[in-house]
This record gives sequence, structure tokens and C-alpha cells, in this order.
Amino acid sequence: MNNRIFLIFLLVTPLIVIIGSTLAFNLGYSPENTKNNGTFFDSYFEVNPRSLVDESGSVIEFEDGKWVLGVYYNNDLNFENALYVMRQLNVALNRDIFKLKRIFVQSKSFQPNAQLLEDFPRIEIFNDVNDGFINQIEKNTTDYFSTPRIFVIDPYGRAVMFFDASMDPKLILKDLKVLI
Repeated sequence: MNNRIFLIFLLVTPLIVIIGSTLAFNLGYSPENTKNNGTFFDSYFEVNPRSLVDESGSVIEFEDGKWVLGVYYNNDLNFENALYVMRQLNVALNRDIFKLKRIFVQSKSFQPNAQLLEDFPRIEIFNDVNDGFINQIEKNTTDYFSTPRIFVIDPYGRAVMFFDASMDPKLILKDLKVLI
């Protein structure tokens, strides 16, 4: 008798799980919102590689499989903290350090202090040709340039989210470790 009850329990348990999960799905039970600390763009957008050109004239490449952390330089913002946070995040990634590259995007009309960029080595500098990238950012979010922010581009060239540069770097690192 004990074996029969145990066998029935084993056979009924998967059925209960399947029926319960199907009901939960059909009734719309799901988490209220995401657990990430960053802010998603209104809709992700493809970054046109031809709009970001470095000083040697070559365009940004997304074929290397690396995530991109970047800062868009706007003349009236204090972006030095964002560059500092990006450098610290890169170091804190430890063994995943080579899965991420850091970029600095500037408009032709605004040129930052060259000495300041020398304080942050191994950051790739790109020019926003015809302001194509800034137009995409402004179209997909509101008040992006109200404070210094760090944007994230996935390995396929889609800008997906951004972080406020004044946010706790541990929270940003937590999100990056999930992404990478």
C-alpha cells in the first residue's frame, strides 16, 4: 500500500506543476518590473557604425563580440566622473575585462580638454559624424543630457540602456556581470 501511494505521488506531482505553470502563464502572472538598476531606452536602436568615426577615419566595429560602455560628451556637463566610473568598472570586471570596451563620443562642435582624456588611457575616442548618434539618443529617451550618463551597447550594435554616472558603481557592476 505504501508503494502505491508513493507511486501515485510521483506521477501526479509533474502534472500539478505543468497545470499550475500553464494557469499562471494564461492568467498573466508575471513580475511587475525588471530587476536591473539601469534605465532602458524607450526602444533599443541600432547604432549606425558610419556615424561613429575615430580620429584615423575608421568606423566603430561591433563584430568583435564586446559590449560597449560609452560617454557622450556634451559641453555643459561634467563628464569626468562618468569616465572615472567607466574605468573603475572595467577594472572591477576582473576576468571579464576583455569582454568590454570603453568609448568616448564627441560631437564635432564640442571638443573636450585633451589633457583630461590623457588621464583615462585605453579609451577609444569617436566623433559623432553629422550628429547621427545624438539624434538617435534624443529620439529614444527624454532628458538624457540632463546629467552625465553612461550608455551600454550590446555586441550586435544595439544601444539598450544607460546608467546615471552618479549611481553607485556596485549596482552598475552587478548589472554588467549579468549582461556579460
